[in-house]
Amino acid sequence: MKKKKLVGIIHELTMGGAERMMVNILNHFSSNQDEVHLIIFHNIGTLKNLLDSSIIVHDLGGVSVKKGMAKCLKEIYKIEPNIIFSGIGHLNIALAPFIPIMKTILPKTYWISRETNIVSLQNQEEKYPKFFDFLYRNTYRNFDVIIAQSEDMRDDLKLNYPLTKSKIELINNPIDMEKIDSLSLKSIDYKFREDMVNLLSVGTLRKRKRHDLLLKAFKLLPENYTLTIVGSGLEEQNIKSLSKELKIDSRIYFEGHQTNPYPYMKRADILLLTSEHEGFPNVLLEANSLGTPVVAFDCKGGVTEIIEEGINGLSVKNGDIQALAKRVVEAIEFKFNELEVKESVRRRYSKEIIMRKYEDIFSTKEVCYV
Repeated sequence: MKKKKLVGIIHELTMGGAERMMVNILNHFSSNQDEVHLIIFHNIGTLKNLLDSSIIVHDLGGVSVKKGMAKCLKEIYKIEPNIIFSGIGHLNIALAPFIPIMKTILPKTYWISRETNIVSLQNQEEKYPKFFDFLYRNTYRNFDVIIAQSEDMRDDLKLNYPLTKSKIELINNPIDMEKIDSLSLKSIDYKFREDMVNLLSVGTLRKRKRHDLLLKAFKLLPENYTLTIVGSGLEEQNIKSLSKELKIDSRIYFEGHQTNPYPYMKRADILLLTSEHEGFPNVLLEANSLGTPVVAFDCKGGVTEIIEEGINGLSVKNGDIQALAKRVVEAIEFKFNELEVKESVRRRYSKEIIMRKYEDIFSTKEVCYV
């Protein structure tokens, strides 16, 4: 395979699924001896320390995506890449209107986006949902390939933004099981209680994650159940207040943001997810890769693709807290096979399997190599 010039574009490298995925993809292609660049609007975040040293970083100086778009396009022009890979929704749609113009200047550049949400649902959370729907319907097709992470995401794009239909490729998120396992062995200043059932939630504390429903379901569980919440966000104080209001705060432990959440995942009995909708929840795969089963609402966004009932976890009707509490108890009594839980990830989502799919996309015959 000939050497190619690849440019990844991201707003910043704080902890998040899209940001972690960008680092993983760029590192993978860097290891293939490709010339890899990263254009970053705001050069912050702990994930930047994980970038391979050979990756050429173009720092746009801490500007917003809107204010920095001209700088971004100028950097693309100077680099003259074969492939441009944009890895998060709001940045994809900001780039999309400019692609026809850039193609007149760089006609051999191949533009690839990776969508991170179920677009029609995400747009409803924006300040101007109709405007974002207009952009997706009329400009998203400017990309040469649009990568959807889940079947739900792909189907949503095809149904609600049909002009993109011919350009969608389904590629799930990869999991580097060996790396996660290694990180899970790190020591932490926290111990799960051996005399209790230890439940875990990992993720940003925001409304869409519906920690309020998680807490209400937890209240229905026996007194020997504890809940550890790893994450921070705008809803943190509301969640803490609710735990006190429900009189369950003595059994809930808030650990805040953790750069390495894997020791928690490895030691927990069950990982819980109660989101309204997802893109493709890596947290379920990560927990499973460590042998930890999951219980999750069957929300849109890949949950039912990931969970193999009775093998790596259990799913619950979305929003049903009574059913959630019942399924948690069932999961504890079920005694999942740790090796089967791990294998459910390895055979479907291992880094080796998924990265081969990215190589196929990035090696398309339409790409002109240097």
